[in-house]
Amino acid sequence: MKNILLLFLTLLITSCSQVTPIKKENSTSHYISKNYLNNLDFKGEELISIYLQNNYYYVRKDGKIMQTLTYENGADPFADGLARTKINGKIGFFNSNLDIVLKPIYDFAFPFYRGKAEICMGCKEKIEEGVPILTGGKWKKIDRKGLVIE
Repeated sequence: MKNILLLFLTLLITSCSQVTPIKKENSTSHYISKNYLNNLDFKGEELISIYLQNNYYYVRKDGKIMQTLTYENGADPFADGLARTKINGKIGFFNSNLDIVLKPIYDFAFPFYRGKAEICMGCKEKIEEGVPILTGGKWKKIDRKGLVIE
């Protein structure tokens, strides 16, 4: 009986002490746990994409991680050196160093192309015939500094 109780307590402590693979470093940076990081194969690359907890992320070799939008069943590709992220329901942009360069303030944003991105403020997603579409809002173009240019 004593051995069974000891085994039960060990299992309880072990299961309660497990953490999620992602740990928060500060308010804007997140890092993946070293145990999880050690199991990743970077194949000589500095940055890879992974699927974790129902989302895609980019991960650096040092463990820094950034959630990205899903694009055609994969991580949102970098365009003009930036990729999109969604934080608290808003879209922003980050660079290959996984630093946010344009804060997530947009309701929707297309990827950058030739230094410009189309963004929408006030858009709402609506499902029509099983397909998500955006309705309402104001569409504008921004530059890589986030300044409205058109």
